[in-house]
Amino acid sequence: MPEIAIRVATPDDFEMLSGLIAASYATLADGSYDPGKLARALPTISRANSKLLSSGTYFVAEANGELAGCGGWAFEKPGTGEVEKHVAHIRHFATHPKHLRKGIARLILERCLTEAVAAGARLMESRATLQAERFYASAGF
Repeated sequence: MPEIAIRVATPDDFEMLSGLIAASYATLADGSYDPGKLARALPTISRANSKLLSSGTYFVAEANGELAGCGGWAFEKPGTGEVEKHVAHIRHFATHPKHLRKGIARLILERCLTEAVAAGARLMESRATLQAERFYASAGF
């Protein structure tokens, strides 16, 4: 089992996390999505979100000192910035393809849920890729 450390992301992580997210999201080209639409979306969705990196609620996971995953949560609804009382949202999760199935995303998700509840969340929502549906369903979403 790898030693997994999770820390709060910072704006200095932008380039490193953009690379990880791009590597993770490249696996979306498995036929689940229209190839043309995916090709247009990837340049936008596969970059780290500067606002999340500054939020204090976005995390980096390292396995044996190597970048392995990222993800976070926010009260702001993705794409709108709207806030609904006690509702939090999972944000921009990604696991590097060579670190899949090692429990990394689960550890980040557990940290997100713990912190969101402590901050007053009573409901956590997630918008996920088709490939991630099973993972979130297994976590109760």
